Amino acid sequence: MKFSQVFLLGVGCVFMTTAAQAQSVSSLSREVAKLREDIQVLQRQSYRDKDGGITPASAQDVAVKMGEFDETLRAAVGHMDELEFKLKELQKRVEVINKDIDIRLKMLEGKPIASDGLGVANNVPSAKYDAPVAKNAPKSIVGGAISKGEDLPAVKTKSAEEIYQEGLNALNSGQSEEAIVKFTTVLSKFPKHKLAGNAQYWMGEAYYAKKDYAKAAIAFAKGFEQYKNGTKGADNLLKLGMSMEQLNKKDEACAAYTSLPKEFPKAEKTIKDKAAKAASKLKCK
Repeated sequence: MKFSQVFLLGVGCVFMTTAAQAQSVSSLSREVAKLREDIQVLQRQSYRDKDGGITPASAQDVAVKMGEFDETLRAAVGHMDELEFKLKELQKRVEVINKDIDIRLKMLEGKPIASDGLGVANNVPSAKYDAPVAKNAPKSIVGGAISKGEDLPAVKTKSAEEIYQEGLNALNSGQSEEAIVKFTTVLSKFPKHKLAGNAQYWMGEAYYAKKDYAKAAIAFAKGFEQYKNGTKGADNLLKLGMSMEQLNKKDEACAAYTSLPKEFPKAEKTIKDKAAKAASKLKCK
């Protein structure tokens, strides 16, 4: 933690102490004022008794009652004197703390400080010193600019092939969400890579495995449009039809199935057969 932060934290604690003591001074002041009022009441009561405001049964009763008043009055006066003493002591302490805070703030700002009998020098030393730093500390800690990155470990960046393979592994393990993240990374970081079209197709497969057929249809449609000439062009169109079928979109599904042999005349026979079988099942025209 920097010196300025430590100092400000200390000043904050002193402020809280000052506030608490100021509150104590205010509380004592109110108590002293109340005691003064109580004493005045007792004195007036005593005078009324002496003047005959109260008719005692005998002279002895009067003496006993007056003795009780005197004892109460002495106790109140003694308590008031004690509180006044404490009040004066607190006021002195508050004054000292206020002066100390003022001196510390001036030191922090670099302003000259006049001697006030507290043992503080008249002037702040002009020399300034840097905070100590660990020997042989890297530049990233001491604040120097890193020009060559010699104090940072080399970070290996994964290739498109590595991320793509991680996506396939996740998909084969049933981790569809993880697979989607990996294929999305390939498409965002390597949009022109030779594996981008395949990543787009397998992303659709991941959504299909999650039974999120709407997103699967979008992924397959995008794969068909952008990577039509890739190795997964016909596969995208077939799975687009299957996704539409799952969404109860018969016309769209039939359009995909029936157009597949026209769009991809050189597609594998198994893919063409699947499209023809699906079209027959839906009774596509």
